[in-house]
Amino acid sequence: MKVWEEYSGAEGQDEEEKKISADRSVLKASAIWQTMKALEEVERPEMESGWKNFVSAMNLAWKTGTSFGFRDAWAVGVNPEYVIGVWVGNADGEGRPGLVGVRAAAPVLFEVAGLLPVNRHFYEPAEEMKEVVVCHRSGYRASAYCEETDTIRVCAAGSRTQVCPYHRLVNLDATGKWQVTSDCEPIHRIRIQPWFVLPPVQEWYYCRTHTGYRRLPPYRPDCHPQGEEMMEMIYPQRGTRVFIPRDFGGKPGRVVLEAVHRSVKARIYWYVDEQFLGVTHSIHQQEVWLKEGRHTLTLMDEEGHILQQVFRVVGKEIPGGG
Repeated sequence: MKVWEEYSGAEGQDEEEKKISADRSVLKASAIWQTMKALEEVERPEMESGWKNFVSAMNLAWKTGTSFGFRDAWAVGVNPEYVIGVWVGNADGEGRPGLVGVRAAAPVLFEVAGLLPVNRHFYEPAEEMKEVVVCHRSGYRASAYCEETDTIRVCAAGSRTQVCPYHRLVNLDATGKWQVTSDCEPIHRIRIQPWFVLPPVQEWYYCRTHTGYRRLPPYRPDCHPQGEEMMEMIYPQRGTRVFIPRDFGGKPGRVVLEAVHRSVKARIYWYVDEQFLGVTHSIHQQEVWLKEGRHTLTLMDEEGHILQQVFRVVGKEIPGGG
């Protein structure tokens, strides 16, 4: 027991705490099964798009990869009986544009898989799983504000995860067209309604593929909310180090700053190091030349909401491409 305590840092723990620590150090069969199922559902190449319609189709958990500079591409597939690996590239390591895993290696992977017999499927370790009610929109455990829910089987640890952080109550006026606060609307006239609200950047990406997403109604002109997250940076993120490459003449290029605002009609005023850059509407991008060093970016909209963050421009490429 002393050896275990020294190894795990569990000295002083009771037996129940030691059991929990030991459980966390081992991958559960249920976690592995769910990982494999997720990899099975990855969108396959076009010629494999209808694979689910065939009973004899191999349930293959698969993943692709592409090396830096398009030097080579690979695809690996796994099922309970086989592991298939495919490598595609030039013997001399020379890069070739378009040599990516999903287009070059994945079709070969599924062609090989189609030649193999299908006898077994991944075993579902039902004894390690629990039924959990989750939010239909976010996939998190459902909160009291989630209007649509699903019941799914998850790892036992999944029942201890946080509830949906994206459904919350919003205060609307009697028409439902405006958000209000108790400072501008009598409390007895406020309509309280659950609403699915994503952070600005997530909302920007999500709306591209989910046309049914309902944006929050704007605040009524006589209401002035405090602490509402209205803007978010797409690039650069907070604390980012930005490398600006030079052109063929050795002249440094420009960096394109990009933000998103929760209101599609908003105007954003841009400042870097207190110097005014310009104003954007609808598409919030600003191209700017910056010296090496630390910079402070400040964004302000017409309602007075401010977003400020710091980033750094570096003079040489960051190791590992990051």
